[in-house]
Amino acid sequence: MRLKISIAFMLCFMAPMAVAEHEYVASVLEIPEINRGYVTLNYSYFSESLDVFGYASKLNSTFKPKEAHSVYGGFGFKPMDSLLVSYQREQSNASTVRDREPFEVTSDVEGDSLLVHWQIKDVLDFSTQLQFGYTARNQAELDIACYEYSGLVVGSCEGADLSFIDPATGLTGPAVSSSAKETRWLLGVFLKKDINERFSLSHRLRFTSSDVEIETSSLFLDLDDPFLLGLKFNGETLGSTISTLKATFPQEQPWTERVLRYDLGLKYELTEKVFVSGSFGYLTVSRSGFERYDGVPEYESNILLNGAVWYNPGGGLAVYARAELTKNYLLGMDAMLYNQRTAKFFEHPYAQLTAGLFYAY
Repeated sequence: MRLKISIAFMLCFMAPMAVAEHEYVASVLEIPEINRGYVTLNYSYFSESLDVFGYASKLNSTFKPKEAHSVYGGFGFKPMDSLLVSYQREQSNASTVRDREPFEVTSDVEGDSLLVHWQIKDVLDFSTQLQFGYTARNQAELDIACYEYSGLVVGSCEGADLSFIDPATGLTGPAVSSSAKETRWLLGVFLKKDINERFSLSHRLRFTSSDVEIETSSLFLDLDDPFLLGLKFNGETLGSTISTLKATFPQEQPWTERVLRYDLGLKYELTEKVFVSGSFGYLTVSRSGFERYDGVPEYESNILLNGAVWYNPGGGLAVYARAELTKNYLLGMDAMLYNQRTAKFFEHPYAQLTAGLFYAY
């Protein structure tokens, strides 16, 4: 049920959402509950058959998701009793289909995250943990060989109306190439209090600042020959068509997205081997250096519900499954997703499922 919109030039491609599972683990397990460290593995899969909430059908886009896979592996270690350092590696792959060129597109995202958890003195009888994190993510360069817009087919495919030779290679170039990257800093505080032997209450406040950059290149869109720009296709000049396309692109200049998020969490031990957890979250989003295009909606807050079941068959091994529901898609959860092209998709609610393995030692 995991579904993500990721940008490559003016198109929307689907891929699994990047979730920092070590952040989630830190909101459920305290540092004293881990002896020396842990390893964890998380896998997610999406296909049209799993979209039970019908999110894909609500997207106003010619692209529709086909399937997506993602693997998150990570580990943590304690250099001292009050300090836990965790690392996570993300690898995601997704494909989408379209009823015109390009008929199918595949994109890849990789990322690395580092999170430091520091257990400090209790505050008002709450066990208190400070968190500092850094994440770097990259969407690999994506070449769209051919693209059709308003009846005009451009690129290096059979039947293309226009093709362009790349002067660097001497070969017919793709319609457009795109890549994206994000760097994110995190600062947070996590407080937890045991109400009784089975029940605990937690508060989590975190601030993230993400720098986002999307790069595109296209021989077609960079066309400046007056004769070619004046040619007409389907009643429009080529220059007018190019201008219309460029007006839908994400901006060329990098921007920063800042998110302040609060979560109220609960944890309850059903048995010695099973416990459940849940949380209610609210976040606000602000952006600097972000151009607000006319007619593009603006969303600046989101509400989140999260629930999970953990099972410990014995020793340090545990398995868990969790579900998350959001009011406005993935707003404030993945900065690379929100831009001038995709803003309209954040109107809708969204649900996702995650399953993982966890081993503490």
